[in-house]
Amino acid sequence: MCDKPQYGYTASATTEQIGPHLLRITDIQDGSVNWKTGPYCDCPKPEKYLLQKDDILFARTGATTGKSFLIEKCPTAVFASYLIRLRVTKLVNPQYLYAFFQSPDYWAQVSANTSGSAQPNCNATKLANLKVPVPPPEEQQSIVAYLSNFQEKVNRIKTLQAQAAHELDGILPSVLDKIFRWDQ
Repeated sequence: MCDKPQYGYTASATTEQIGPHLLRITDIQDGSVNWKTGPYCDCPKPEKYLLQKDDILFARTGATTGKSFLIEKCPTAVFASYLIRLRVTKLVNPQYLYAFFQSPDYWAQVSANTSGSAQPNCNATKLANLKVPVPPPEEQQSIVAYLSNFQEKVNRIKTLQAQAAHELDGILPSVLDKIFRWDQ
């Protein structure tokens, strides 16, 4: 269902635009990447490491072991050595597979397969051996559509909650002002 997992490029990051962007684990925050602030690297032959739409990246070591990220769009960029890249074949929808990589079943498998007590890690072999349910393509697409719709609703609720919290934060000072006003 995927090409052979690939480890990223080893390079030092720099703010100088000397080559392609270098995507590191730390650049992935809250499910997104700010490419405008992301670093660059010197990569004389980047072809092997260039990111493209639908690549799925995994953190392979440290506190974020197993964290994944789906490339939806990106500038010319390579991925760093503490990441593993998967490229899916036509048998699986990349968004479906990425959604699975957020599931409790995935995390249970990652937790059971990580090794190293001081610095947990998950290598390409362990990643390739994960058990993934793969329904027919039409069902994968239905699941992706359902999850996308559900995520939109969750995002709307979060926005409303933030607005309500902001409004509620303003109520207490107003009430206190009315209660403790000296000129009444």
